[in-house]
Amino acid sequence: MPSLTVERDTEILIDNQLRNLGWDNNPTSKERNVYIQRVKNQEQKKLLEGKRPDYVLYPSQSGGPLAVIEAKKPGQNIYDAMRQGSLYAEKIGAPIVFATDGIFTKTLHLKTNEPLILNGEEIDELVRESVLLKFIHTNEVSTLNKKVIKSRGELISIFDTVNDLLREEGLQQGLERFTEFSNMLFLKVLSEIEDAKEQHGEKSKINRVYRWDYFKNKSGAELLSYVSDTVLKWFSMEYQDENIFQPLQIEHPDNLKEIITLLDDLQLTDINADIKGDAFEYFIRTYSASNPSDLGEIFTPRHIVKTMVKLINPQIGETIYDPFCGTGGMLIVAFKHILDNMPRNERNIEFLKEGTVFGSDITKTAHIAKMNMILTGDGHNNITKRDSLANPIDDKYDIVLTNMPFAQKTRHGDKYTIPNRNGDIICPQHCFRAVKEGGKIAMVVPDGFLTNAGNKSFEDTRKYLLSNANLVNIISLPRGSFEPYNRAKASILYFEDVKKNKTEKHYWHFDVKNDGYTLDKKRQRIEGRNDLELVLSENGLDKQDKEYLASIGIDKISINHVRQNKYILNAAPYRTYLFYTTDKHTSMKLSEIFEPTDGERIGEKKDAPIMSITMNQGLIDQSEKFKKRIASQDISNYKKVNMNELVVGFPVDEGVLGFQRKYPYAAVSPAYTIWRLKTHTIDLTYLELLLRSSKMRSVYRMAMQGAVDRRRSISPDIFLKIEIPIPSDDVQQSFVKMQQEIELSSRKIKEVEKAIDADINHLW
Repeated sequence: MPSLTVERDTEILIDNQLRNLGWDNNPTSKERNVYIQRVKNQEQKKLLEGKRPDYVLYPSQSGGPLAVIEAKKPGQNIYDAMRQGSLYAEKIGAPIVFATDGIFTKTLHLKTNEPLILNGEEIDELVRESVLLKFIHTNEVSTLNKKVIKSRGELISIFDTVNDLLREEGLQQGLERFTEFSNMLFLKVLSEIEDAKEQHGEKSKINRVYRWDYFKNKSGAELLSYVSDTVLKWFSMEYQDENIFQPLQIEHPDNLKEIITLLDDLQLTDINADIKGDAFEYFIRTYSASNPSDLGEIFTPRHIVKTMVKLINPQIGETIYDPFCGTGGMLIVAFKHILDNMPRNERNIEFLKEGTVFGSDITKTAHIAKMNMILTGDGHNNITKRDSLANPIDDKYDIVLTNMPFAQKTRHGDKYTIPNRNGDIICPQHCFRAVKEGGKIAMVVPDGFLTNAGNKSFEDTRKYLLSNANLVNIISLPRGSFEPYNRAKASILYFEDVKKNKTEKHYWHFDVKNDGYTLDKKRQRIEGRNDLELVLSENGLDKQDKEYLASIGIDKISINHVRQNKYILNAAPYRTYLFYTTDKHTSMKLSEIFEPTDGERIGEKKDAPIMSITMNQGLIDQSEKFKKRIASQDISNYKKVNMNELVVGFPVDEGVLGFQRKYPYAAVSPAYTIWRLKTHTIDLTYLELLLRSSKMRSVYRMAMQGAVDRRRSISPDIFLKIEIPIPSDDVQQSFVKMQQEIELSSRKIKEVEKAIDADINHLW
């Protein structure tokens, strides 16, 4: 994250946020409810004993302090700021503490010692007084109208019914049906927003004749004609886009009437919410999670998008471009970030709405993105349906913020510096070209882009980026971050000073294991700290202890080392050790224990026993199982593995390995890797137990490269860097003895099971 250089930078952000939320920090105002570097009365001043909280928030009417805000100083840990703020809050009786640098914010409720939870999500920003008042006695609050919650839950089941109706209309593609329904959902949500404005005395720019309540009671051909030829046509003209609000494809009035009837009873907007149209995006994400193939899009989880936006910290006056914007999720978060932090004057609001966010997408989801932006507050006019890769843009935007499509093919690669048909090579180049000199890029890429060493174009693209921009951070996301859309492993790349030839000598690699949510298809929130917080809260990394940073998954990667290693960008090749040992035992790198064999083939030795690796048993004899296959199949291409050699199946599974200790030689699959012992001072049983342990499996996962499960592997040079503990012979033998006892017990259990089975058979 761009570090704030002085404490005043943080205070300016906090001041803007508080004003935008309706707090009054004007020292001359009678309605003042924000006190900076002081408290409201002498009694509280005495309790603080000369200490000065950065901010104290009070209720507008009367009463004691509501919250203390502690501004995080540059280089200060966010949790140190929280502890300091808590001390102040306890002294004056404030129940709530915020610790913030103006971008990254944490909360604490002193009565429960838990963070503030609003509508099921942990609060990560300052809030309005009306919301804060609800947290006085509890840390968890829901402000959503119960009917809104129920209505949103019903949207998916309603669309299941609508889906069938639209199939009857001949709309076969999921995206076609989704877009048709989205038109009607947009009209419903926008009408609710505009109706609420008028109820609160605001003027609506949308005449009532184009709103839901005016046309919902029509029927038959009149209804179909009015919605298609009057309402949608007016929106098309009003928003100056003939493509977004095209006439309905529905031909049967009864089907349209049923859709309107299904939606009419719902209440989808909450007048208390900051973004009134979030029900629209809620539907998009919820539906797509259960039907990921319909839109053909990987949605970036909101908490990951927020991390990217806070990392890049867009400001009013900067332009933001997402060349693969999908339904507009990243642009919406960036739009709201700027709205929350900028001084809200007429000039800034106009620029935010009309000249800040830009996006394009090759599919019809661009139309959904336009609707999404309109409901957010605007920014729709710069969203276009376009193949971005076919239309390279040069030096136009301050910021590129995107999740690039994975494994997309393009016929327009010849328009770029490193031409290729592979979109994973072309997409980053498109992003790079679009940014002005000195601009910033935050983009999600598949891990294959970081590690592919077999395709020279990948190496050249990585070199191109690193030679012309400052790579600040790589945030390695855990596998499962994009469930249920995709299991691909991905990372966030964050660049500054694009095209300025101003490159640092290193970058920071964050290894995120816990992103705050379970890594299954349900993606449920996990309480407590998560690794994504480190990206935003840990700064001044050069001054911190290297061993401490490594222990929390942060590595400093030398650009010079990267140049010497085909510009591979993930951390695994550059770590000096992966298995952390203690002073109790000596340790050895696997390079001191093993060396690779030349992969000799079994050749004419047809009598060689066949062995294979299993997850639970190591290397086992499969000769009986494969007897028929061996008789009818040439196994000369199988690898020869000699006595006491290690067989590894890393490309398939972590920790799938075992020693060949049964035959002078045997045959194994050519997919396996074979390692020869360089030393015979370590007990092989102990060594196999260690190499197959859960601890080692975690090390393998950290060292593996590649974005797709079946292609992930550990390169031999990284495998040899792993350092393991070598205890005394007595300790090794204790492990061996325990293993022998386990095997003996297993045999006894099998014998008893066999005896029981035999006795039961005698009963018949």
